[in-house]
Amino acid sequence: MSRNNAIVMRYDSPDIQARRDIVYLHGRGGTEREGGFALPLFGRANVRSYRGPLSQGAGFAWFENAGIGVALPESLSGETAKVGDWIAADTGRRLPWLCGFSNGAAMAASLLLAKPGAYSGLIMIAGCFAVEDGDLPENGLADKPVLFCRGSFDNVIPRWKFEQAEAYLAGPSGARASFLPYEGGHELPLPIKAAVQAWLGAEAG
Repeated sequence: MSRNNAIVMRYDSPDIQARRDIVYLHGRGGTEREGGFALPLFGRANVRSYRGPLSQGAGFAWFENAGIGVALPESLSGETAKVGDWIAADTGRRLPWLCGFSNGAAMAASLLLAKPGAYSGLIMIAGCFAVEDGDLPENGLADKPVLFCRGSFDNVIPRWKFEQAEAYLAGPSGARASFLPYEGGHELPLPIKAAVQAWLGAEAG
């Protein structure tokens, strides 16, 4: 069953001069509490971590899958619209940055593709686009900053899905894409925090 109301955990920076608002989306089977493990990635930022709308074991997910790395189109479309409404209802003066891990990265990418003007940019960690090649639009992310982070030992996401994402971001998407490979598998990679912070600092100021 899909939930209509948002459940969100807030991590407000003690630095009143924090210049970034981040929306964090957890991995499949996770919860909004996962956002706490991601905080070191963002530096001076206010972070909102949402709970996925679908029950998944002991946790939650963002959409139903047709297979590993590929969503059921009607589920992805419907849940993307719903989550986008949650975020829009809670957005202040600054456009938020999207960041997602695994299943959350796929949802974050879907949100940016659906309404690129609603977000400042995207950080994808250990995730992919949950659609087939033909459903990725030409210039769908035109001039949007995107950081794609992939662990060299990640064997959860199929290799071809990572390759699809990298090829799209590097070419047809039109994004200002950066690629961050790291030594690791399919887990939240806090060792890359300095690199992610540096990228955000360069892109967001």
